[in-house]
Amino acid sequence: MHRKIRLVLFVLSIATSLPAIGWTAAQVTLAWDPSNASDIIGYRVYAREEGEMYNYAHPEWQGEQAQCTLPGFDEHESYYFVVRALDSDGNESGDSNEVYWNPGGKSDASLNGDADGGGGGSSCFIESLF
Repeated sequence: MHRKIRLVLFVLSIATSLPAIGWTAAQVTLAWDPSNASDIIGYRVYAREEGEMYNYAHPEWQGEQAQCTLPGFDEHESYYFVVRALDSDGNESGDSNEVYWNPGGKSDASLNGDADGGGGGSSCFIESLF
């Protein structure tokens, strides 16, 4: 019986200390040039970890503004982001330029792609990452 109590206390002590010793979340703010198309009603932001593919079925963010802040990123991973414009018929544009972000080394953040939107994005170009 004493072993069970000690085991429960041990497990509880580990469980309560995990937030203090483990994973911490980072956030990133992205801003982009709004699309100049007249039927654009909003934007979707997609994220992927290094070595992974974008999951276009699940945007990280969707809204009308040309800026967003995304929370909950692992400070020990590298991430890539793209923006897609959404028109009034529900169609998405192609990807904007892709940006790279390394939360642990904020100086490694870089804006990749070219000024024409990086292959789509309905003229969206991510202009800042902070």
